[in-house]
Amino acid sequence: MSLRAARRLAVVFFLLYTLAVTWPGMLPANRIRPLVLGLPFSMAWVAFWVLGGGVVLWLLHRAERGDRS
Repeated sequence: MSLRAARRLAVVFFLLYTLAVTWPGMLPANRIRPLVLGLPFSMAWVAFWVLGGGVVLWLLHRAERGDRS
């Protein structure tokens, strides 16, 4: 994957991230049940997006490091 494509995908992901954890995107996940690993679903929803953000940043770092070599 090219560096330009990786950067674009990261921007798209973080735009979706912003939408998913704020008011309009949180509506479908705004419930307590089911519990996911002991967390209410709404908290697990946010935790999923935070972990996904970390993975995307790690992949972007690898793409940037590979482009420098």
